[in-house]
Amino acid sequence: MKSLRIPENNIYNAYLIEGDDMELIKSSAIDFAEKLLIRDASDEDSEAVPIYMERGYESREEWEDSVRKRVSNNEHPDLMIIRPDKPEDNPTTVSVGNIRNNINGTVEVRPYEALYKIYLIEHAECMNQQAQNALLKTLEEPPQYVVIMLLASNSDAFLPTILSRVIEIKAGERDVKEVISDMLSEDWSKETVHFLSEIGFRNGKEILDFTDKITKEWKIPIGTFLSFIEIVLRDVLCYKSTSKIELIYGHEIAQDIIKMSTVMSYEKLGRATENIEKAFRDLPLNVNKEILIEDFLLKLRHN
Repeated sequence: MKSLRIPENNIYNAYLIEGDDMELIKSSAIDFAEKLLIRDASDEDSEAVPIYMERGYESREEWEDSVRKRVSNNEHPDLMIIRPDKPEDNPTTVSVGNIRNNINGTVEVRPYEALYKIYLIEHAECMNQQAQNALLKTLEEPPQYVVIMLLASNSDAFLPTILSRVIEIKAGERDVKEVISDMLSEDWSKETVHFLSEIGFRNGKEILDFTDKITKEWKIPIGTFLSFIEIVLRDVLCYKSTSKIELIYGHEIAQDIIKMSTVMSYEKLGRATENIEKAFRDLPLNVNKEILIEDFLLKLRHN
């Protein structure tokens, strides 16, 4: 994965930081937040009283060290991190209450010590439509000191009205071979592709049971699951077109890839790909992710 740097010359009220490595984009967002939190009005206005003096620190270096330490410990009062909160046993949704309580209900309170008040929303693609509409109210007229960063793996999950009000920054993408290699190191991936290779012979109950396994036993993030299937379908199409096993990414699942290529026509592969794209678009609109996966698998069985 390439590194990610957020431009610091112009500061905007809202950003969408997109990438397939949440740890990378979160680290980059925290680094950016830290830089904002140590900004001082005296940097641009020589007559302004430096913040470190107002806060009782002996030097700017001592104040900056304090800021960095509190950011690292998630203790800075002007940095709020919002995470998926529903359902409680396996958080996969950023709820409307989460947005209302932690953002809408606090933005009017000015920063305690910094020039900016910063909100980071992890896995922001997990906001349902109600949560996005609630956030929109703040994005429409944010206080000047507010900076909101949406950290997400998929911009397609957001309403157009949200996208029109954020600055989009994309992280460099990981090599697909590296992505699928990481996925194939986990047991769920091999079992999933084997199930997909035989899905035409599976009945409705087996598909329901497998959906439960994905969401409740393995607890795979839906975006990760869909991304894996997207790569698998790419491999199926590649092998079907070339018959060259060396061109597919998932060498460890080659036999299942070959089996799928023999039973799926180009038309069926096209429909399956369209269904994947629809599932990605529907992510923010479906509170019940089990229904989304079940619907996709049933359509794939039909194909």
